[in-house]
Amino acid sequence: MNKKRMFQLNSLAGAILLAGSMQAGAAEIYNQDGKTLEFNVEGMAGIFSTDENYKGTSGGEDWQEAYLKGDLVGRSTIANGSSLYGGLGVIGLGTWGDGDAAGYTDGEERELKIENAFVGWQSSDGLLDFSFGRQQFTLGDGFLIAGDAISLGNISGVDVDRGGAYYLAGQKSFENTAILKIDPEGAFRSDLFWLQSDNPYHQDTELAGINLELVDEEKGTLGLSYMTVLDVEQNTGLSAWNQRDGMDVVSLRGQGNLGVDNLFLSFEYVDESGGDTATKIDANAWYVEAGWTFADLPWSPTLNYRHAEFSGDSNATANTNEAFDPLFFGFTRGFGTWFQGEVASNYAGPANTGNTVDRIELMVQPREDLTVGLQYWDFGKDADASDLSGTEVDLFALWSINDNWVFSPMVGVYNPDGSNVIANQGNDNTNLYLQGVLMYFY
Repeated sequence: MNKKRMFQLNSLAGAILLAGSMQAGAAEIYNQDGKTLEFNVEGMAGIFSTDENYKGTSGGEDWQEAYLKGDLVGRSTIANGSSLYGGLGVIGLGTWGDGDAAGYTDGEERELKIENAFVGWQSSDGLLDFSFGRQQFTLGDGFLIAGDAISLGNISGVDVDRGGAYYLAGQKSFENTAILKIDPEGAFRSDLFWLQSDNPYHQDTELAGINLELVDEEKGTLGLSYMTVLDVEQNTGLSAWNQRDGMDVVSLRGQGNLGVDNLFLSFEYVDESGGDTATKIDANAWYVEAGWTFADLPWSPTLNYRHAEFSGDSNATANTNEAFDPLFFGFTRGFGTWFQGEVASNYAGPANTGNTVDRIELMVQPREDLTVGLQYWDFGKDADASDLSGTEVDLFALWSINDNWVFSPMVGVYNPDGSNVIANQGNDNTNLYLQGVLMYFY
């Protein structure tokens, strides 16, 4: 029971594992007679600078982002050893300075709001776990769902303001959920889920689905998921997801090492079809990934390669949309998953639709508290999608200062190649991108 879910990390806090440190434990407020109450704090602050922006004019941007989140989490044992649990949390966030390089924020965003508000029940044997309310949900590796993390700000002419802190993405909870986890003895487990977003970028998308997993703690996990989009608020936000309404999604994935030490393998294939609009959806995406850790060498280097493809729309099919909808993808098991390329995925594009991606990554650990990574990215276009081709190199580090603090600097060098991204950048110059993020967990 409570089978290990391979490599599932649900926030930027997950990157701490790459630095050899786990998130610090919560502060225990009360623990008596089967009742516990804990308080968690998570905060991040970042400074960002780029030589170029992606608003159609040449020039750089300098901005800052921050958020601070606090949660009360309680649990009480009741009859027959089952338990009730719940959480209530708030988040404050904002963006300062010029706003981000894509123009999704303008530096004037400030917001304080409820982030988590949920209750749940778990059976004494762990077979059933049902919860509902405002909370996060991640499906598999986060390729399709990793919380409701996109947080835009002030964009002229549209109503998409969610408080900013666009890059840090501290908000991850769906407005409302109902989640049933089924975890019997043996290799199989399952999730039934209903998710309702209040994110204007996602046009208040509502969806439901089922997830089945076969878990072998020695070899890895296979997963099969089906979901359907129940509702989308048409012509709101950026009007980017109108055709999502009624879409059916099937995902097959796997991740693990097949019982071979130092090996890492991962894949996923997603098919999207149907829809309730006049134009029907026929899209797909997939990736394959392999890595090897040279455990006997100094600094234990890990070399990883990934190839991914996300279908783009074809001009030859007037009544069919082949552009892949990336849904609620997010940051899970480290930089580049699934925001692929710090400049490309966050500002320049592409963002997991109408493109191909190749990534080579080298990770080393000079000390127990320090991890250094180098990534090379090559982006191409698919079918008749916008040409956002380019290359990027990202060098980053994760330094676990102590049990509570982590610092992560990054340098990115981005070269635009495609006609559309050159137009958005206002030139074809190499873009130097700098950032530093300080993280706190308690």
